Amino acid sequence: MNNTKYSEKRVLLVGEGIHQHTLYGRIENDNRFSENDIILDDDGLLVHEKPDGSTGEHHSLVVAKGRWILGRQVEFDPFSGHVTRVWD
Repeated sequence: MNNTKYSEKRVLLVGEGIHQHTLYGRIENDNRFSENDIILDDDGLLVHEKPDGSTGEHHSLVVAKGRWILGRQVEFDPFSGHVTRVWD
């Protein structure tokens, strides 16, 4: 994987272990709607990596240019009615 062609690096989410989800590309925030809105001026790369930059447990994904909203996955227990954040 070659991240050197991307101009910016932004850690989107840090997992419960020692890995993180990092977005590489020409990145802007669009805070008119939410702090989770991201605009990619060109195609970017979403990487599952360790803080030292080595790759994590799954392949990188190409992310098309455009406006994206960063979501958080949760689990709902219908018996207790509790919502729990999912850790990657």
